[in-house]
Amino acid sequence: MITIVVGLQFGDEGKGKITDYLSDQYDSVVRFNGGNNAGHTVVSELGKFKFHLLPSGSLRAGEVVLGNGMVIDPISLVDEIKMLKKSRPNLKILLSKKAHVVSEIHRYLDKAEESKRSSGNIGTTAKGIGPTYEDKYARTGIRVIDLLSRELLKQKIGIIYSMKQSLLEGSPFSGIVEREKVADQLYEAGKKLQEYFCDVQIVLNQHLEHGKSILFEGANGTLLDVDFGIYPFVTSSNTIAGSVWSGTGFPVRKVERIMGVVKAFTSKVGSGPFPTEISGKESDYLREKGQEFGTTTGRPRRMGWLDFPLLRYSIKLNDVDTLAITRLDTLGGIDKLRICESYRVNGKTVDEFDGSMDIGSVEPVYVDLKPWKTFGKEDALKYVKTGFESLPDEMYDYLRYIEEGTGKKIEVASIGENREMTIHRKM
Repeated sequence: MITIVVGLQFGDEGKGKITDYLSDQYDSVVRFNGGNNAGHTVVSELGKFKFHLLPSGSLRAGEVVLGNGMVIDPISLVDEIKMLKKSRPNLKILLSKKAHVVSEIHRYLDKAEESKRSSGNIGTTAKGIGPTYEDKYARTGIRVIDLLSRELLKQKIGIIYSMKQSLLEGSPFSGIVEREKVADQLYEAGKKLQEYFCDVQIVLNQHLEHGKSILFEGANGTLLDVDFGIYPFVTSSNTIAGSVWSGTGFPVRKVERIMGVVKAFTSKVGSGPFPTEISGKESDYLREKGQEFGTTTGRPRRMGWLDFPLLRYSIKLNDVDTLAITRLDTLGGIDKLRICESYRVNGKTVDEFDGSMDIGSVEPVYVDLKPWKTFGKEDALKYVKTGFESLPDEMYDYLRYIEEGTGKKIEVASIGENREMTIHRKM
């Protein structure tokens, strides 16, 4: 089986949990975009893990792969591998030689560029992701394979400095000694990572020829896609399912299933329009109960109701087969429960976002549904054992409403933080 798991909202949908849950069924789990701006949390019998670069399938799969479409902070990756190896010493890790490299200079540039945007800031994670992709497309970037040459690193860092000098003047990197220190740090990290280097496209196509199963894990969410998201409040990479091809070299025509992950409500980190955003006691309730704070930044997430027009857009864009709904437990006990069915735009009803309308000026049209009571771990495990149809009537009706409103079946329902609190329906 070849499957893609992709987020359908603004990120933070719970892709990490869903990938972890599915990963024991696959030979290889592969990331294809983004960098350590992603934060995927997995809760297992081994404890709580927060993955930023390594795929969330790292706790169960035999092999994990970091594709060329990613941007890699090698120093952070060394630390993340060291942490993981305590629990999975025999895990096979593969890292594309073609992936681009994030340095300390890129992190500085990320903050400097954001400050230049002033009131137009986009809420970057300041992890250096944007500037690294900028260098990639300017054809001046550092690639993973370059980490093995100290002299090449010094040369490329010098080029980056000369091209971004206006932003770097007055920084620690204006001196050659500090720039050479960055090169040395990257070189040392590269020596530690060298054993994982490979040509990912060759490995994955060999897996395909040998009939191995592959799970592709998306980072960020569809509405953050640099081309199809709510621009300019987006990330710097393509996040949709189709970017598996360019992000790994694996042919998308061989993919058999695409699963879209949806949080039972909507959350967003950073700036930009958010049609169904809520404030007050409902927002506070969801944020506190669901611990809705960014895995990477720690920033409190903005809360909102589920948004059908945006969801329908994302489903179509990714050619989604089935849905995975997460955070149903977080909604338990809330006083009011709503779904945005459509927008009112210039006096007309619009059922689906078209990719370019000004969603900051739309009027959400809501339907109210009955909320369900809060429930504990014992109840959640009982629901897992007895199946989808045994869920509380109000929750079951909510899920059915989502299926009817999107035209897609819900394959997985997450009703708790832990891996075992997951209901998987046979499709």
